[in-house]
Formats: sequence, C-alpha cells, structure tokens
Amino acid sequence: MKSQLNLEHIASGRRELALLGDRVRIRNIFEDCWVNYPQVSTIRAAVRAVYEMPLKTQSQSILVSASAGMGKTSLLEKIESDLEVLRKRREAYRGYISFSLSSNPTMRELENRISEVLGVSIGRVRNGTVPETFCQLSRLRNVRLMLIDEVHNLLLVGRVDQRKNLAFFRALSSPPMSLSIIAFGTDDAFHAISSDAQLERRFQTYELPRWRENDNFRKFLATYENSLPLKKPSELWRQDCVKFLLSVTGGITDAIVKRVTRGAVWAILDGKEKIDLGCLEKAADIPPYLDRFDDEE
Repeated sequence: MKSQLNLEHIASGRRELALLGDRVRIRNIFEDCWVNYPQVSTIRAAVRAVYEMPLKTQSQSILVSASAGMGKTSLLEKIESDLEVLRKRREAYRGYISFSLSSNPTMRELENRISEVLGVSIGRVRNGTVPETFCQLSRLRNVRLMLIDEVHNLLLVGRVDQRKNLAFFRALSSPPMSLSIIAFGTDDAFHAISSDAQLERRFQTYELPRWRENDNFRKFLATYENSLPLKKPSELWRQDCVKFLLSVTGGITDAIVKRVTRGAVWAILDGKEKIDLGCLEKAADIPPYLDRFDDEE
C-alpha cells in the first residue's frame, strides 16, 4: 500500500508523516508551522543586515506594522531565532534584548521591563537621558539591537509619557549606545513613532498587508499545503479555494491558517485525504476529537 502512494505533493522531509495514523497526523497538522514568503523574507534579511552593520552615529532602525492576526509576533520569534544563529557564527559576540510593551507603558514601566529582561536594574531615565548603568551594561554585553513588540501601546499613555518614551528611544539610537531598534506593532505603530520627527527618520518601515488574490498568496497556500500530511494533493492555489479563503477570512493570515488546518483535519476525518471546498466550509467549526464519551452515543 505504501509503495503505491505518490507523496510528491508533500515536502520531502515530511512525507513519512502521511504514512502514520490519523491521530498522529491530526496532532501534527495542529502544530505551529512557519511558512516563509517574500514579505517576511525581506524583513528578516533587513534585520540581519542591521545586526551586522558597524556602529553608526545614528543607528538604523526598523518598524514592522501589520493588522492583528497577520503574524507579526511569529515573525519576531523567527527573527530572534535568526539572531541566535548569527550570534553563534560571529567571532565577536553581539547581543540583543527583546521584550513587549505593556498596555500601560509609562516611563517607569519601560524601565522595569528592560531591567527585567537584563536581570539587573538599569537605573532611572532622567530627561530622556540613558542611565549610565544601562550604558555600561550594554557595552559589557555588546548589545546592538533592541526588539520591541506591541509598540503601538505607546499610544495608550498620555502625551507626557509618550514624549518621554520617544525621547528615550531617540537617546538609545544615538551615541553613546547607538542601538538599532526593531519595533513591531499594529497599523497604529507608525503613528506612535511618527509623532517624533527626529526618531521617525531613523526607521525603515515595512508592512505585512492583508492577503489579496495574487501570485504571492497562491505561493503561500502552496507552501503551507506542502507541510500537511495528506495523502492526496489539495491544490489550494486553485481560484475557487483562493476566492473562498479570502472571502471568509478578510485576508488575515491567522484566520487563513485556521481554515486550512481545520480543513486538513476534516479531510482526514471524512476520508477525502485532500482539502476541497467542502472541507474549507466545514472548517468554520473545530473538527471533533476522535474519541467519543459514553454519554455522546
């Protein structure tokens, strides 16, 4: 039976999964899966380039904005993984720190968040000046990048705290530290940064737009399909599937992935072994657990 299966529609490293039992395959389908595509590949490459830049008077920073559900936090995690690889390759160690802004990012909260990540107090920020303790610690650890998620939360505090935070970021990206700030946020993130003209000029901005019907989206679907352990090709790039997915998800990555993964599970449960429109329609609901309880009979 195994020799008769043509599994060339599955990525070579995952074909054996299609030969496993339904329970194992379903569990595998629901696991998080990273799919590279041109927009995120460009951003990852840009961050790596900034990481490798020599120390500059005014550092190059990057802002990545996206609607909720477009995968910015997953991208941040992937970039952290990229930086770990680069760090191991380099003879001269270069460090980075990474954290998320809280929903109440006052200056004091920001100081505490950075201190928590570093494991030591950085001192108090006065008039936008970086504390000497933080400068010394950064030099000691050769910190070159600061990754900040949820940067749009800067807009949740009053104007006074907003100005203090932005002045602090401006100081961080200037001598003596000259850190590159890699910021991630929703569509409001640009507004949070742009209220400080000096700081805004230091940022290269990127956007993860909602998916539209184009070749990039078809390639994304084809790549995602290659990871699914189904015994038959689904051809999600077909126009009917593309139009349906965009119509029910609004082009949001998270919603698309949920539809496709649930559709793949329905394809197994229904014995189709490929995702068709029927599976995608049923994927509005979470597929049932394989086992039943006695009182469900």
